[in-house]
Amino acid sequence: MEEVGGRVILKWTTGVEGGLMDSVGEVSFSVSEKETRALVCEFLALFYNKGWIAGTGGGICARLGELPEERNLFLMAPTGVHKERVLPPDLFVVDQQNGAIVRPPQNKQLRLSECHSIFLELIHQRGAGAVLHSHALSAVMVSDLAQQGDPLVVSHLEMIKGLRGGTNQDRHLIPVIGNMPHEPELLAGLRQVLDQPQYEKSYCILVRDHGAYIWGKDIWETKQHAEVYHFLFEAIFMRHER
Repeated sequence: MEEVGGRVILKWTTGVEGGLMDSVGEVSFSVSEKETRALVCEFLALFYNKGWIAGTGGGICARLGELPEERNLFLMAPTGVHKERVLPPDLFVVDQQNGAIVRPPQNKQLRLSECHSIFLELIHQRGAGAVLHSHALSAVMVSDLAQQGDPLVVSHLEMIKGLRGGTNQDRHLIPVIGNMPHEPELLAGLRQVLDQPQYEKSYCILVRDHGAYIWGKDIWETKQHAEVYHFLFEAIFMRHER
């Protein structure tokens, strides 16, 4: 890797011990894009190790950077691959305004995340700067505690303070929607709960029998919210089972 004229030239070689597929290549990124690509891949590996995106499931997106020409562009992980092995050149660049792929990976075998339509909806409706789609077991189990059509209610837990604007006195409501055969089919249920004022302070939507979507204003806040929500999922479920 070398920096030339404010841009980073990234060279890579992958094989059995490397990334997703055997490949050799070179691509140029802005410094801010390079940093975001590295963070996305770092967090994919971290979330995999936590059991949130195992078995090629789950996904992530994040704003490309803070330069004016980057703010409408989002990095999105590919679908159907081992997320812990995703490398910076494997990410798609998508225009959040129209959903178009602005720059695909050089590896043409990779396909855009199945979650991309959900990501775009949360970017538009909630101003998300990054979104994690988790397949954590705790998210699946805790959604069963909410009755059909009701939210998951979180209260009397100190970790609520880890959510933007949260206090340990809050009665925090997390919407729960039903699962569908394909990811884009979740949009109707997602839009229905996003329109409800009672969920304005929630940064998470649980999908019954499936997982959760968690977001924040940027990739770092999304990481923080993801860690807080997964703690809350586990705490609520363990309290219910004791």
